[in-house]
Amino acid sequence: MTESLFDTNFTEKSTPKEQSKPSESSNSTTTTTTTAAATNQHQQVGESSSSSNNDQQSYDQSTTLPSLVDKSNIDALINYRVLVSAKEAGCLIGQNGQVIDSIRGETNTKAGISKLVPGSSERILTVSGKIDSCAKALSFFAQALCNSQIETYNYFPLKQLSSQPCIENETTILRLLIPNSQMGTLIGSKGARIQQIQNNFNISMIASKSFLPGSKERLVELQGRVNDLYDALRIISRCLIEDFSSIVNTTYYVPRSHYNTASSTNTNGSNGFRKNTASISFPNDMVGALIGKNGSRIQGVRKISGANIGISEPIEGKNERIFTITGSQQSIEKAKNLLYHNMEREEQRRAEQEQH
Repeated sequence: MTESLFDTNFTEKSTPKEQSKPSESSNSTTTTTTTAAATNQHQQVGESSSSSNNDQQSYDQSTTLPSLVDKSNIDALINYRVLVSAKEAGCLIGQNGQVIDSIRGETNTKAGISKLVPGSSERILTVSGKIDSCAKALSFFAQALCNSQIETYNYFPLKQLSSQPCIENETTILRLLIPNSQMGTLIGSKGARIQQIQNNFNISMIASKSFLPGSKERLVELQGRVNDLYDALRIISRCLIEDFSSIVNTTYYVPRSHYNTASSTNTNGSNGFRKNTASISFPNDMVGALIGKNGSRIQGVRKISGANIGISEPIEGKNERIFTITGSQQSIEKAKNLLYHNMEREEQRRAEQEQH
C-alpha cells in the first residue's frame, strides 16, 4: 500500500451523528437559487419549469435515510463523477501523481481525472469502488482541497452555489455530478432526505436547479469539514444505490470551452483572395501569458499559423479581451489551437506553482 499523505483517520460509525444545529447555509435546498449570471446559465440549457415539475413527479417519495446498520449493500460498487477546476485537479493529482496514487492505495478504489479541454477550466474526477471506500476516497480528495488555496470562479458550474464562504484549512467543497434520474432518491419527498443529511452531518448540500449544459446531470454541491463530508457521503452513496438502475440512459456532462468564438466573416483582400475573420475572448489574467515576454509567444503563433492576430485594448469593467484572427480558414484554426494550447500550458504551470 502507498504510504499515507493524510492525517485523517475516518471511523466506521454505524449510526449518524446526533442532530446538530445546521449552519445558515444548511437551510438551503434544491430550490436555492444562485446569482443572476448562474441562473441565466441554467436557463440556457433549456430546462423549463414544466419539465422540472414533470421530473419531480417521478421522484422517490421516501422521507427517511438509509441505515448504516443495514449491510445488504455494503459490497455494492458505485461510480462518482466530481467536477473540479484545472487548478484543483493539479492539487488532487499532486507532484508526479503522488496524491492520487496515495488515495487509490489507501482506499482500494479506482480514481482518475479527465484531460483538460482547450478553452475550458473544468475537469472531471472519477472515483469507483465499494460505497464506503468511495466515501473515504472522496473525503481524502476533499482534504487535499482543504489544504490548498483554490481560486474562486464567477461562472456556472464552477461558481460556488452556497453563499457561505469556506473556512481556510477547515471546510471545503465537493461538486458531485448526479444523474437527474437519481435526484429523487437523494432529495426525498418535499426535500426531506436532503434536509436530514444537512442537519445530521452539519454540512451544506445544494443542488443546481438545471442540468449541466448538454447533459442529464445536475450539480450537487457539498460543503463542510472533511470528517462531516465522509459521514454524509456514506449515506449519500446508500441513497444513490437504491435507484442505481435508473442511470442507464443518462447523458453525461462533458467540459467544453467557455471562451466565446464569434461567427467568422469573409472579406475580399486587395489581391482578390477571400479572407476570414474570427474573434476569441480570453480572460484578462491570461492575456499576458498568451502574448509572452516582448510579444514572443503571440509572434510565434502568428508565424506558425500564418494568420494575423490583433488584441483589443483593456476596457474598464470588462474581465476579458478579444483576439481577432484574420487569414485563411486553415490558418485561423491553427492559430486557435495554438492559443488554446498555450493557455492550457499556462493553467497547468500555475496549478503546479500553487503546490510548492
